[in-house]
Amino acid sequence: MKLNKTLKALLATSVLAAAACTANYEDINRNPYEVSGDEMDRDGYAMRSFLTTMQSWVVPTDVNQCQFTDILLAGVYGGYFADANADFNSNSFATYLPATNWSEVFYETIYQRIIANYFELLDITTDENAIAVAKVIKVMGLSRVADVYGPIPYTALGTDVESIPLDSEETVYRAMFADLNEAIAVLTANRTQSIIADADRLYGGSLEKWCKLANSLKLRLAMRVVYADETLAREMAESAVNSEVGVMTSNDDNAMYTGFGKDGNPFYVCFYVYKTGKGDHKVAADISSYMNGYSDPRRSAMLTQSTFSGPGMSNGYVGLRRGITVPSSTFVDEYSSYNVTSATSIMWMNASETSFLRAEGALRGWAMGGDARSLYEQGIALSFARFNLQGAEAYCADRYMQPADYRDSGGLGHSAPAQSSVTIAWNDAGAGAFEENLERIITQKWIANFPLGSEAWAEYRRTGYPRLFPVVVNRNADVDPALGARRVAYPLAEYETNGDMIQAAVDSYLGGADRMSTRLWWDCNPRIK
Repeated sequence: MKLNKTLKALLATSVLAAAACTANYEDINRNPYEVSGDEMDRDGYAMRSFLTTMQSWVVPTDVNQCQFTDILLAGVYGGYFADANADFNSNSFATYLPATNWSEVFYETIYQRIIANYFELLDITTDENAIAVAKVIKVMGLSRVADVYGPIPYTALGTDVESIPLDSEETVYRAMFADLNEAIAVLTANRTQSIIADADRLYGGSLEKWCKLANSLKLRLAMRVVYADETLAREMAESAVNSEVGVMTSNDDNAMYTGFGKDGNPFYVCFYVYKTGKGDHKVAADISSYMNGYSDPRRSAMLTQSTFSGPGMSNGYVGLRRGITVPSSTFVDEYSSYNVTSATSIMWMNASETSFLRAEGALRGWAMGGDARSLYEQGIALSFARFNLQGAEAYCADRYMQPADYRDSGGLGHSAPAQSSVTIAWNDAGAGAFEENLERIITQKWIANFPLGSEAWAEYRRTGYPRLFPVVVNRNADVDPALGARRVAYPLAEYETNGDMIQAAVDSYLGGADRMSTRLWWDCNPRIK
C-alpha cells in the first residue's frame, strides 16, 4: 500500500508546540526502542509493533500530545477541565485564541502516528483479523480528527495522487461506516479467535470484544449524524445494535487502554506533576456543579475535594471556571482536580455510553433492543457499577435534585447560576417530554464519559447539552460565547504542505472561511441558533 507524497511529507514533519510547561517536544518523533528491519520481521514483531503503536495514539499516551488534544482542547471545550497555569493566559483554547502551532497537534498526531502505522501494517501482513482491528483503530482516531476540524483527508489516503484532497464530512462519515462494516464482518465471522495478546492493549487479543467496540463506535457515529441525515443514522444505529455480536452491554466490554511507559497515565502527569507538582489543570466548574447538585455518589471516584483554608472559604468539590485569567499565585491550586493515578487506564468508550446512545435511539422510535427509560437507567447503573458504587436505583428515581449554582469558594469572583434545571428521574409524559428526556440522556452520558472530552465536546455541539457555563474571557470576536467554538482552524503547516487542497475544502465545505465559529456538517440541530 503506497502513501501519497503529501501524506509522506506530513509524516516527516515534526509536531511543534508552545513552550509553557509542555516541554520535551524535541523527543516526540524519536523512538528510543527502534529496532532493525530484520528484528521487526521476527515472530510477527512488526505487526504487533504497528498495532500497539496505533492504539497508543487514539487518546495519546504521550503526555505532551495528550495535554494538547484531550485536556487543553477537548477537555476544556467538553466542560470537564479548566486551565490552572498562568502561562496559558496569552494564548489558549479556553479563551478561543490558541497559539498558531497549538492547532496542528490533534491533526498531525493522528496522521503521523495512527495512519502511517496503519499503512505500514497493510504492507507487512495479510492477516484479516489484525487488519480488521486496525480498521477499528483507524476509524476511532480519524473520527476524532473529523469532529475537531471538519473535512479531512480520508478516501484518498494510500493512493498515488500528488496532492491529497479533503473529503466532505458526509463522505468521511460514510467511509468510516464502510470501514467499520468491513471490520465487523471479519470480526463477527472470527469472533471465537484472537490476535496475539501482546498486540492488544485493550482486550488481550479477544476479537469478540473488538467486534463489540466496532459496533459501539458505529452506534456513536450514527447518532452523531442524526440531525444531518436521520435515515443514515437510524440505519447504521439499528444495524450496530441488532448485529450478531452487538454492542457493549457490560463493563467487561469497556475499551480501556493500559500499558504506559515509566511516567504512567498522561492525565496524571498533567494534573499532578507539571507546574512543580501542582499540575496545569483543574476540573471545570461545569462538571462539579452538576455533580454537586445531584449529590452524585461518583464524585469521590472522579474528582478530588478542594483544599481551601481561610475565612469564607469552603471545601468540597469545587471546580474552576473555564477561560479565566489564571492568577499567578498558587491559590488556584486548591480547586478540585481529576482523581487519577499513574496507573489509571485511559478510556476510549464504555458500556454506559452505549446504553445512553441506545436510549436516545429508542427515544427517537428506533429498534434499540429496549425502551428509552430502561436503557437510560441501565446507563446510569453501569456507570455506578464501573466505580463499584451502590445507589443507582435511588439516584435514577430522584425527581428533585438539579444542577447547583456555582459558588466560587476560592474567592476568584466567578460564581454563576446553574445553566440547567434538568432533574434525574425519567419523565414518562411521552412525546411532549422528548427534549427534556434528551437533555437527561446527554447530561448523564456526559457524567459517565468523564474525562473523554472529545466526545463531550462533540455531543455538546450536536445537542446543546449539557448546558455549560460560558467562558469568562473570550479573546475571539468570531466566537459567540453562548455557543462556544464549533471547530478548530486547520493547521498552518497544512496550508504550507497541502494548501490548494485545504483551501478547496474551506471554499467547498466551510463557506469560504476557516473559522472556529463555522458549524460542521452534523452540527445542524435546528434548536441551536
